[in-house]
Amino acid sequence: MEKEWISKQEYMNRNHIGQTTMLKLMHEGQVEYQKIGKQYKIKVSKDETINKQNEALIRRVQELETQLKAIQTLSNQIKV
Repeated sequence: MEKEWISKQEYMNRNHIGQTTMLKLMHEGQVEYQKIGKQYKIKVSKDETINKQNEALIRRVQELETQLKAIQTLSNQIKV
């Protein structure tokens, strides 16, 4: 598999994720990156199948986090 380096913003655009999720991925070591000056470069595979699977998983996690927050909010309202 060929590898390429892209900007952090390009990675976020390709994978439809936000800044918070991107920083979480970097902090947890789920993406390989380099800091060059003030910019980050992310190492990605040109294999689109892996990227599509990661994208699907990230979206599912975001959906579940949103549902969990809604349930917690509802639970807090019921306790009042």
